[in-house]
Amino acid sequence: MDTRAEYRKLVNNMGKKEFTFLKMQEYGFWPSNLPTPYERQQNETLEDFENRKKLLDEFQKLSEKISDAYKEKDEIEKKLSNLKKKYNDTWDYEKIRSVVSQEIMKESIARRAEKKAEKERQKQLKSEAWNKKKAENIIFIGRGYSNLLHKKETDVQKLKENQMPVIETDRELAAFLQIEYNTLRYLVYHRDVITFDNYYRFDIPKKSGGMRHIAAPKTQLKAAQKQILEQILQKVEVSDLSHGFIKSRSVLTGAKAHNTAPDLLINIDLENFFPTITFERVRGLYQSFGYSGYIASLLAMICTYCERMPLEIKGELKYIKTSDRVLPQGSPASPMITNIICRNMDKRINGLCKKLGITYTRYADDMSFSYIGDTDNLAIGNFLSSVNKIIEAEGFHMKKEKTHILRKHNRQYITGIVINNEEIGVPKKWVKVLKASIYNAQKLKDSGGVVSSKTKHEIAGKIAWLKSVNAKRYEKVINQGTEFLKSLN
Repeated sequence: MDTRAEYRKLVNNMGKKEFTFLKMQEYGFWPSNLPTPYERQQNETLEDFENRKKLLDEFQKLSEKISDAYKEKDEIEKKLSNLKKKYNDTWDYEKIRSVVSQEIMKESIARRAEKKAEKERQKQLKSEAWNKKKAENIIFIGRGYSNLLHKKETDVQKLKENQMPVIETDRELAAFLQIEYNTLRYLVYHRDVITFDNYYRFDIPKKSGGMRHIAAPKTQLKAAQKQILEQILQKVEVSDLSHGFIKSRSVLTGAKAHNTAPDLLINIDLENFFPTITFERVRGLYQSFGYSGYIASLLAMICTYCERMPLEIKGELKYIKTSDRVLPQGSPASPMITNIICRNMDKRINGLCKKLGITYTRYADDMSFSYIGDTDNLAIGNFLSSVNKIIEAEGFHMKKEKTHILRKHNRQYITGIVINNEEIGVPKKWVKVLKASIYNAQKLKDSGGVVSSKTKHEIAGKIAWLKSVNAKRYEKVINQGTEFLKSLN
């Protein structure tokens, strides 16, 4: 049979690749005991396949590099060829070298210019993207206060369990507070120097002496704080031991929680109570409810402020920051924030008091402890030291000069309510002042004078206070004042 025809038949039967390897084995180009690549491929494992694929990928990369090198070589040879033709007559190597250097320099300058232009373009794009992000999101609220704005994770389940509104974005917060988005941006941004102050600032005298600094928010900010109070803060359960700024509780409920005429009464004041509660503590409180670090930061900015000093600069009045952001005494949200933050402190102190048979209540920064029994069995110094340790551990400070230890022979009072007698009351001096006010006003009226509105309001307010404290005990002076006020109509 014709060899060519025989080969063609074998190729048709076996396939071209198998036939080729058969002949390679016959002529000694491929060992007969070594499987062909196709046999290996048919019997290869997954691991062999991955190795082969990896080698093929590396081979492909090498091939591309070699191809690029050849292209570069061709371009260089082409340039040299053109230069040879250009300088064929003289073949001045120095001139050729100079021209080549100049062209290389031109190409280098062009590449650098192109890179610089691309860098500027990328910078411009980045700047535009950043400005767009700033316009659409609150990404900075002031130096020292923005470090948690990147935390956007909200515990939706926890918020729902607490029956609190789910707020995940700044625009949702603006809608919740019922204000414009730009207004929210303005309210949550801290500035060290401002020309418009969002707070009315004034001082009022304390009953115990000294002045109390009040910062009352202006209309727009106050409305936002009130919304936070009603829709978020009032959903939180507070301690039964707290009697300040809570519906159905007052200085009266705090005083009535103690037995009258105890053998021992201790009153403690907390030092700088509201300023002790910082922006970070308020932010942490909102995070504990389930809000993200982002939303908690914005809520905390609305609920805190910093002390400022008015200063005239170039004929314009400025307000300069003099403290870090803290809780303002005058905001509708502040009292409830203090009650929530103090829950753990109240719990710890009450646990200590129960062991010793002591009754404990707190009204804002006024803490009262009463004890009935033999005081010789009570180590007062150790007790106060233990209370102070708890107070310090919770981030507050005891005003030691305002700690009063009152026994039965002292006038015992809790937030202005006297509890010495079998019935609670007010200080005798306070009642004498009211009687004098009524007498003087009556005398003025009888002489044809006009009793001022301020005097009428003061008498009416004091009568209402006596009624709420102990109407039966002060019935006589209450009736006297009421009749006088009626006579003015």
